[in-house]
Amino acid sequence: MLPVKIALRFLKSSKMQTILIVLGLGIGIAVQIFVGLLLQNLQASFIDSIAGNSSHITVLPGEDQVVIVEWEGMVSEIEDIDGIKTVSVTADSPAFLKYGIKTNNILVRGVEFDNADRIYGIKDALYEGIMPANASQMIVGRELIEDMGLVLEDNVKLTSPEGINRTFWISGFYDLGLASLNERWVFMDLSSSQDMFGLNNSVTSIETQIEDIFAANEIAEDVTVALEDENVIVENWEDNNQELFSAIAAQGASSYMIQTFVLMSVIIGIASVLSISVVQKSRQIGILKAMGTKDRQSSLIFMFQGLFLGIGGAVAGMCLGVILYTGFISAISTSSASFLGSRYNLPFIFGSGLVAIISSVVASLLPALKSRKLDPIEVIRNG
Repeated sequence: MLPVKIALRFLKSSKMQTILIVLGLGIGIAVQIFVGLLLQNLQASFIDSIAGNSSHITVLPGEDQVVIVEWEGMVSEIEDIDGIKTVSVTADSPAFLKYGIKTNNILVRGVEFDNADRIYGIKDALYEGIMPANASQMIVGRELIEDMGLVLEDNVKLTSPEGINRTFWISGFYDLGLASLNERWVFMDLSSSQDMFGLNNSVTSIETQIEDIFAANEIAEDVTVALEDENVIVENWEDNNQELFSAIAAQGASSYMIQTFVLMSVIIGIASVLSISVVQKSRQIGILKAMGTKDRQSSLIFMFQGLFLGIGGAVAGMCLGVILYTGFISAISTSSASFLGSRYNLPFIFGSGLVAIISSVVASLLPALKSRKLDPIEVIRNG
C-alpha cells in the first residue's frame, strides 16, 4: 500500500526524530503504567488490610432483640443472593479470662471455623499450635498472650457476665495483624460459645463477605429485602467507614486524572511533531500530488505515521513501565514491598498501550488534514 510505504520512508529519513518521538511516547506511557500499577496495588493492599479480613455485610439482632433465633433459614436466603461470597455465623459475648493472678476482659467469638476462616483467614494466622478440635479448646491472639503470659496447651478460666465459669485448653496462638483484635478476641467452636453463654441454638450475628466490596450498599439492600425480618438489622462496611471509602474513591479519581493528563501531553506532542513534519515534507507531498497521489492518500501517510509511532511508543512504554514498577518494588523495604504486592494488571497494561496507539492516530488527524489541503502547484512554486 503506497501510503504505508511512504509513511515508513518518512520515518526512516528522520531516524533521530522518530526515535525521540517513540522514546517520549514510551516514557509517557511508562509513567502512566507505573503510576497506575502503584495506585492500584496500594489501593488493593489498603482495602485488603482494612476490609479483607472482616465482614462486609453483617446481620445483627434488632433494637429489641439480643440474639438471632431462626438463623439457618436466613443463611440460606443470604447464600442465594448474587455477589455473596462467604456466609458465617457467630455467637459472641464479652467474658473475663483468668490466668494465674491476671484477669483480662475479652470477647469470646464462637464460630464455625471452616466458614469463619474464609473471612478472617484464621488458619493462615495461626502461627503456633493447632485449631480447636473439640468443645474444650480455644485459640488466643499474640497481644493477649504477651499481656497475660499465656502458655500453649495450658488451661485458663473464662467467666461469663452471668458468673458462669468454664475451663478451656489453649490449643493455638494466632496473629490477625491487628493488635486491637489480637488482644481481645478469643476463638472457640460455635457450640461451645452457645453453651457457655446460654444462647441455646441462637447466634449473635451473621457475617458475610462479597465479591465486590464497593457494591456493599446494593447487596446490603438485597439482603434486607430477602430477609424481610423486622427483628434484624443489616449493616455494611461502607456505612461504617464513610471517610475510608471517600479516601479510596479520591485516590482512584486522582489516578485517572494523572493518566488523562499524561495522554493529553502525548497527543499534543505527537500532533505538534507531525504538524512540523507536514511543513518539512511539504515539497515531497506536493510532488506526490502532482504525480497523481490523491488527497486521501496524502492524509493516510501521516495517519500511518501516527499509527507506527503509537505502536512503537506503546511497546516501549509497556516494557519500561513494568520494568520501572518491578525495580521500584525491588528497591523498597521488604515490608513495604509485601504490603504493595507485585500484582500486574495485564488488562490495564495492554489497555494503556492500546489507548496510546489510538491517541497517536487521533493526534495525527490534524497534520493529516493539513497535508490534505496542500496545493501541489503552490508548494512546488514556492520551493
